[in-house]
Amino acid sequence: MKLLSNPVSRLFKNQEQFLLTQFIQFLNNEMIPMEIVDSQGKTYSTTHKDIRHTLVVRDKRFVKALLSPDALSFGEAYINGYFEVIGNIKDLYERVSDSLLNTNRPKRFLKYLTPFFMNPKSEEQKNIEYHYDVNASFYQKFLGKTMGYTCGYYPSTDTSMDQAQNEKMDIICRKIRLKPDEQLLDIGCGWGNFAVFAAKHYQANVTGITLSQEQKEFADNWARQENVADRVKIKLMNYRDLGQKIYDKITCVGMSEHVGQRHMSGFFDRVYQCLAPDGLFLQHTITTHTGSKKTQENTFLDKYMFPGGQLLYQHELIQKAARSGFEMLSAENLRPHYVRTLQDWVRQMESKKDELLKLVSEHVYRIYHVFFIGSLVSFKKQEIALFQNLFYKKPDVGNTEDYFISLYSTKEKRLA
Repeated sequence: MKLLSNPVSRLFKNQEQFLLTQFIQFLNNEMIPMEIVDSQGKTYSTTHKDIRHTLVVRDKRFVKALLSPDALSFGEAYINGYFEVIGNIKDLYERVSDSLLNTNRPKRFLKYLTPFFMNPKSEEQKNIEYHYDVNASFYQKFLGKTMGYTCGYYPSTDTSMDQAQNEKMDIICRKIRLKPDEQLLDIGCGWGNFAVFAAKHYQANVTGITLSQEQKEFADNWARQENVADRVKIKLMNYRDLGQKIYDKITCVGMSEHVGQRHMSGFFDRVYQCLAPDGLFLQHTITTHTGSKKTQENTFLDKYMFPGGQLLYQHELIQKAARSGFEMLSAENLRPHYVRTLQDWVRQMESKKDELLKLVSEHVYRIYHVFFIGSLVSFKKQEIALFQNLFYKKPDVGNTEDYFISLYSTKEKRLA
């Protein structure tokens, strides 16, 4: 990146020195203790005594992130390997997220310097490897035996990651009052973990739909291994293309985030059409507390993880479901459980980094790493939540009052 001539920059030997000097001053003002080592080995430190993190610059292109310090610019710098963090990167992210990455605050730091250093024409487009192109063996390393790629349920502090996923699936089956031989539709079935669980433990006949050929093959094989292939049918299908078949119960666990606000009403309409009268639909989905307006954090997700995805307010989901004809029976916020889930994923990723790098590039590894860390902090700060919404399709005449009895009756036997 060519340094443009200006009176300010001529006081310094290079851009990196100048920008890092200003960055350290910004950190001092924000009371964020940190040490920085530039690409030439020179050390910069804040005035605070309690320094637990060192940022090591590996590439001078890191300075571009300093011109507009937000989640997108720093996230891209990290996944591209422009810097490393010595110390707990999760703790550092949590500490700086309010001041450095908060896009609602004025960008005081280096705001006046942008015209001198920005060179948009030099930016290069990169081909992004999205999460759905990654082999299942990569996910198995950190998701565990259940391959549950969403929030688990932790009834105690010593619950393991695999146990938490089984608890979550068992709770869903009990909430929808799943019975033997009932027809269950699982929208966005992933690798088939819930479909296999429901067929094996509740003897349900499950149809799972996914858009991934690899996930379908994985799920089909899993069903055969668990001897439930006669009860589990996985289809490569979009929910919009569901036919006329009617299901007793329907679940959507961790897929609604991909639907988006524009199509959510149509999604509820389609589910309602496919559900039998007196049937139950459980939606397990992330919601926002900060609005669905795009932010830099959203932009990072759009570009690297979930293109086209969008989070909605919880009340928006309830309203749209009601307009489709559903009655809400219950809503449970599992936000603290997602914090635990992400802590487990991050721990697994970091402990198995060498194994994971044999399956994917460092670039892909860093995308997932920073995504999980950022998500963990967002859940912890209550910026987003995870709701299990249980909806009821009323029959033409009367209704089944049993559905309104407590979901956690002491008479019920838990299988997970």
